[in-house]
Amino acid sequence: MAALGFAAILGVFAGCSTTHSLAVDADLEVSGRANGALATAGFDHGRVEACVYRGVVALVGEADETEAREAQRVVSAVPGVLRVNNLVLNEGSSTASGFARAKKAPIIARAGAGQPGNENQ
Repeated sequence: MAALGFAAILGVFAGCSTTHSLAVDADLEVSGRANGALATAGFDHGRVEACVYRGVVALVGEADETEAREAQRVVSAVPGVLRVNNLVLNEGSSTASGFARAKKAPIIARAGAGQPGNENQ
């Protein structure tokens, strides 16, 4: 009888993790497609990378402004991407890279506004 009760409890918790598992799997799939699209477009994975959570992509890394905007355009076209937050730093703007901070601020832009499902942006 105790085993039956334990199995019922385990079944309830398994249902909770299944929803989370599906979301994680979907994010991994979108992440692979987004990083693949960046690689196909000629971006070095060590410089610009796409990280995904619930369909929202955060572009991270370091590139010049033109490259960062091109990466945003490339990733925005990937199926499953709901929004892109471009957090790519301008090259040379990071004091960690050994350069003095440039006058330009990091490029922080949101793509996807005006697309279906993004009416509140």
